[in-house]
Amino acid sequence: MSKINSLFKDTILILKMIFSISKSFLPFTVFNSSLKATLPFINIIYSYKILDGLLLGYSKDLILKYVYIMAILNMIIGLLSALFNRIVNIKSEYINGTIRAKIANKALTLDYELLEKKENLELLHKAEEGSNSHGGITSFCSTISNLINQFVSLVYAIILLAGLFVVTPLTNHSLIVKIFNSPILTLLLFLLLFGSLFINSKFMSKISVESYQFFEKNVDNNRKFNYFMQLAMNYNFGKDIRLYKMSDMIEDEMNIANNEATKGMRNLAKIVGKYSGYTEIINQIIIFITYAFVGIRAILGIITVGSVLKFVSSLTLFHKSLTAIIYTWIDLDLQRQYLRNYTIFLNLENKKYEGNLPIEKRDDYNYEIEFKDVSFHYPNSEEMILNKINIKLNVGRKMAIVGRNGAGKTTFIKLLCRLYDPTEGEILLNGINIIKYDYKEYLNIFSVVFQDFKLFSFSIGQNVATEINYDENLVWEFLKQAGVENRIQKMKDGLQTTIYQNEEDGVEISGGEAQKIAIARALYKDAPLVVLDEPTSALDPVSEYEIYSRFDHLVSNKTSIYISHRMSSCRFCDNIIVFDHGQIIQVGNHDTLIKETNGLYSELWHAQSKYYY
Repeated sequence: MSKINSLFKDTILILKMIFSISKSFLPFTVFNSSLKATLPFINIIYSYKILDGLLLGYSKDLILKYVYIMAILNMIIGLLSALFNRIVNIKSEYINGTIRAKIANKALTLDYELLEKKENLELLHKAEEGSNSHGGITSFCSTISNLINQFVSLVYAIILLAGLFVVTPLTNHSLIVKIFNSPILTLLLFLLLFGSLFINSKFMSKISVESYQFFEKNVDNNRKFNYFMQLAMNYNFGKDIRLYKMSDMIEDEMNIANNEATKGMRNLAKIVGKYSGYTEIINQIIIFITYAFVGIRAILGIITVGSVLKFVSSLTLFHKSLTAIIYTWIDLDLQRQYLRNYTIFLNLENKKYEGNLPIEKRDDYNYEIEFKDVSFHYPNSEEMILNKINIKLNVGRKMAIVGRNGAGKTTFIKLLCRLYDPTEGEILLNGINIIKYDYKEYLNIFSVVFQDFKLFSFSIGQNVATEINYDENLVWEFLKQAGVENRIQKMKDGLQTTIYQNEEDGVEISGGEAQKIAIARALYKDAPLVVLDEPTSALDPVSEYEIYSRFDHLVSNKTSIYISHRMSSCRFCDNIIVFDHGQIIQVGNHDTLIKETNGLYSELWHAQSKYYY
């Protein structure tokens, strides 16, 4: 019972989602399905009338009238059905595209913390896998349409088959005639039909359960196979794959994933084959009994020859419609399990509290950010990444954050930008907890170049300005300040050059060029607080020195934070914050910290000092 409730609940949720996108889809679908269901019964009705007319000597005009009516109705309904079928297909594709856009929009607006959770990413992956397994919204719409079609067909069949329950007055009163003229035998036939359908539904439910279980088990195999396939197809990995002769290893991993999937598919095929065979045997037995029942009634003179055509066709369609309804319902249950992942994802609610206080607009960039007893651990982990952090970040100061790998430096920046909220403690902006500020306004005070920054397959100008329309002069100015202007000027389309080869004329850029463009993007935003998280890791020492020297001037009236594995960057900074095991263990300038010979900063500096001279 709970499964039926889940089916109804999830199906209604999906239908509501469809209705919110296109209010006319369901009415058009019902009308189109009704047209499709009507056509076979028009042919059944007029075919049996024509056949009876020929055998019973009806006038030619009446028979021709039946022919004309049947032909005209076929043409009208056929044309209308083709038209509405096209409309429904277009609306179905529109709904599919809109839902995918909703998914993308949800991902873009979801709390970063929620988006990064494995279980939420798994929802999307399962939904995509389900779409590939005929479980997408387009298939769901098609299944709904088919379900309505079969219901209407069933109604028509019941109306036509009502005549089987009518006792025909006859002069022959033999026992066999009484038996086949009795509505009781007709009722037994229908009970037999329903019994066969009940058995078949059990078989199909078994197939549905096994299919979804295979899908669940195969998600990881598909992910692995697709990952290694992308490695093989992505030219960015081509150099490493060839240089280190990794092709055999990648191929082996692909084969392992493929073999596991094939093994599961073989097992599923055996189950499907077995139960499909059972249902086919039952269906053929039912068809034989149906034909025999109607045929004997005709032989005994209970019904006309034309009625044989009507009742056989109607019984066949009745059984076919009932079978299709059960199969379609089971298929709908399978599809809604796939699509349920979409609805769950779309219904995820942001947990981050978003205040409504505006950020004070200050020409002097007089902002102060304070960490007060801030501790943090990532979701699904109890390990504290940051522990009791207390620090003030003052405007106009240039700060460096240093420490060993895993010390918590990047996590500190994620909390600063409120990608995560602290597990304990609070972060203040000008004395007010940052959760009370309007979230979008709060983000506007930061320009960040993360260690794993991304550029996108837009034009260079759009990557810098992060807008479709932008001030070209200003973009050129910041590209010049970042030291990449000359390279862009040599490109065929200049600022309009698309990065990467997703477009026909897209260009590839080096890691160092990408980082300079990312830095230009941070400068273009003109935020009062600039964060560079390992910004020069792909640059040579000379380029690194040039960028830091420029920043010394470019961000003179702003707060700037540098996270770098190269200790030489610290010389540019007024203040140096040393992290170790999630805690701040030293604070000071270079000259002060280097004298603390037992301190971590001095240790790290002297470990790298041979590369500076």
